[in-house]
Amino acid sequence: MRARLARRAAASFVAWTAAALVALAAPSEASAWGLAAHRWVAARAAELVRERCPALGAAPRSALGDAAVEPDTVLKRREGRREGVRHFLNLDHYGPPPFRGLPRDRRAAEARFGRKTVEREGTLPWWGASVARRLRDELRRGDVGAARRTAGHLAHYAADATMPLHATENFDGQKTGQRGVHRRVEAELVDEDLDEYTRRAWQVAPRRPIAPGGAEGALFAALEQAYERVGPVLAADRNAARGTKVGSRLYYRRLHAGIVEVMAEQLGRAAVLTAALWEGACTVGR
Repeated sequence: MRARLARRAAASFVAWTAAALVALAAPSEASAWGLAAHRWVAARAAELVRERCPALGAAPRSALGDAAVEPDTVLKRREGRREGVRHFLNLDHYGPPPFRGLPRDRRAAEARFGRKTVEREGTLPWWGASVARRLRDELRRGDVGAARRTAGHLAHYAADATMPLHATENFDGQKTGQRGVHRRVEAELVDEDLDEYTRRAWQVAPRRPIAPGGAEGALFAALEQAYERVGPVLAADRNAARGTKVGSRLYYRRLHAGIVEVMAEQLGRAAVLTAALWEGACTVGR
């Protein structure tokens, strides 16, 4: 832990500057979990569905992991903003919790707020549900190769739905004077100490399969639960920075202590949600 913190401290200014520039260039499209975390979510989900969905459970972990990071590494580069809005939903744009002002049906949401607003504020649950339906159809026709790639993509969107900073307009702390918090949490902390976070993430219990017809509701529920963690994450960042420089060894030590339980639970939820969506698509596809 000390060695990792030292490396972070040495590169803190460069990392913070780069993160700030990225955030300014594309304010609502920061990655959610880091790439290593996304790979872990897919691998853990495969373990959970090994017996009940062998088409996905027996897939090479490297293949699932590669597919799980493609929405960030390939699709965003290829499709730009069109892909970027599929990774988040700014729930608080539509009012305070429990966000009942936002219809769960996309057509109804667009009728109320306009298509441009809905797309600007994120489309994750609707897009994720369409990916779940695609996975079901590929499994149904026996196209295992395509299904495994789609399953990796679905793992990515499901994981994004569990990341607190992908459920809020204040996704990078830019509204509370905490710009750069997104990268500090996901890449500089969780990805760097992934073993510590995933060790705790195993404690999240599996859940029942979620059929594609229920995927939209499940992703909305995941985002709503993740939003409840926004306050604690931002508070941990503020507390960690008190009396020290953001990015220092002391800062990261405090930040780790403040969010390790929260973020480990969210990672576990990401894997369990992914497995439930995969198994739901697999059961229907038999």
